[in-house]
Amino acid sequence: MFLLTAAPGCDRSPSPSVTVVDPPAAGTGVNTVLAGIQRLDQFYGMGWSPEGELIGISGASLAGAPLEFRNLAGDKIRDTGIKGATGLQMAPDGKNAWVYHRYEGTADLYNLESGRITRTGPQSRELSGAWVDDKSYLAVLAEQKSRLVRFGIDGEMTPVEHENVESGIVKAALKAGRLYVLSGERELTVTETGGGARAWTRSGVSDFALSPDGRQIALVSVTEPDQSVLVLADAVRGGSEKTAARGRLLGQLSWSPDGSRVAFSVFSPDQGMTGLYVMNADSGRMIPVSYKPNLKSVIDWSPAGTSFMVSEVLSGDITDNMFTTIYQLK
Repeated sequence: MFLLTAAPGCDRSPSPSVTVVDPPAAGTGVNTVLAGIQRLDQFYGMGWSPEGELIGISGASLAGAPLEFRNLAGDKIRDTGIKGATGLQMAPDGKNAWVYHRYEGTADLYNLESGRITRTGPQSRELSGAWVDDKSYLAVLAEQKSRLVRFGIDGEMTPVEHENVESGIVKAALKAGRLYVLSGERELTVTETGGGARAWTRSGVSDFALSPDGRQIALVSVTEPDQSVLVLADAVRGGSEKTAARGRLLGQLSWSPDGSRVAFSVFSPDQGMTGLYVMNADSGRMIPVSYKPNLKSVIDWSPAGTSFMVSEVLSGDITDNMFTTIYQLK
C-alpha cells in the first residue's frame, strides 16, 4: 500500500473519494513489482501533467463536465476551460494535449502552460491518431475514406500523403520518417514518408502501438475466430516477431515512457489469462496487475513510468458511476 497526502493550497471541495486496495498478486517479473492500487471514485482520468497531476473529469457523467487537474489525493487544482472532453493524448514533452470530444466528433489542441485552446474541427475516430513529436499531432479526419492531417500546436494543418484506403483508416502513427496506417480490413501498412515507398505490411492486425523510440512495435494479430496474439516486432523493417501472449480478445496496448514495459488487457478465461498485465519488453516476463479485463479503457502511463491509470464508466439506472484506478509499480 502507499500513503496519500494532500497537496497544500489545493481546492479541497469537492474531492472524489479515494480507496487504497490490496494488490491481487505480488508478481516477480524482471524489475517489475505491483506495489499498490488506488481508486478515485467519481473521477474519470484521461492523462497526466508533467508534474504527475491527473487530468480528467469529476462527477457522474462525461457529458458537459469541465476538464480539470487533480492531485493523487483527489483534490482539485484548477480547471482547463474545456468542457465535453471524452479523451486526450499528451504530447511527449507534456506541454500540449490533443483533446477529443466524442459527442461532437471534434478535437482541440490544449496548451497546458498558457491555457490556450485551438479548435481543429471534425475528427473520424476517438484518439485514432498520435503525436508525431512535441509540436505536431497526426489526426484522422472525418471523411468518406479518411484523410490524414498533421496539426501543428498553432493549429496549422499539413496534409499527409498516404496510400488510398478503401476500408477507411482505423489508426495511424507517424514516427522516425515512417507512416503506419491500419485499415478497416486489418492490414497494417508502413511507408517511408520521403518517397512513399512501402517498407513492410502485415495482415490480420486489429491494433498496434509504437515504442517511444519508434524501434519496436507491439501489435495484436487475429489468428483465427476468437483467437488473438500479442506480438512484438521490428518497427523499422517488420519481422523479428516474438509472440508474447494469447487470448480471445487483446487490446489497449500501452508502452511505458522509457519503452521498457508494455501494458495490455486480455480476455481469455479458458486459457487462464484474463485481466491487465505488464510485460517486460526485453525478457517477455509479465505480471498480472488486475484480474478484471478493461478492453474498452485506455491504459495511460504516468510521466515517470512508475504508475498507470485505467478509467471506467459504469452505466446506472439514474446516474453513471465513473472511477479511475491507478496501479503503482516498482
